[in-house]
Amino acid sequence: MKALIPRSEGELGGPFITVEDDRFHVLAEREEALVIEFSDAPPEIAWLDDFEMLYCQRQHDSGTIKVIRKATEEERKRFRIPLWIQGEDVPECCGQPMHFVGQIDDDNICAERPEGAELWWHDVASFYVFSCAKCLGCKAVGQQY
Repeated sequence: MKALIPRSEGELGGPFITVEDDRFHVLAEREEALVIEFSDAPPEIAWLDDFEMLYCQRQHDSGTIKVIRKATEEERKRFRIPLWIQGEDVPECCGQPMHFVGQIDDDNICAERPEGAELWWHDVASFYVFSCAKCLGCKAVGQQY
């Protein structure tokens, strides 16, 4: 797969550079729309940083995607893309990876240690909620740094 990336964020209609898929990976896909991120952003694209999510559309030849713009927070949620703190940690249930439901970040939860707790979350913490499509079981994964 190849990605067409606008050289300038102000000129999203082109001109473009073409980048092979060994420089990016697909985070999520719905019909003709994709969200990708580059682990190694092309240096000639000054508006793009490493690990920045980009909203794309699959082109008719199906081997090429076109970067439309940076992905929004709403698109990240709609495409069910977690923002991992420490790295991907998808639990399994019924022999399959569970589906990401949502993320709860420490700015939206009670950070105060409960009375009698010996350990508690510190610094930055996020909780990732998953559900099983077969048995509807739920699991949460917590990460912090």
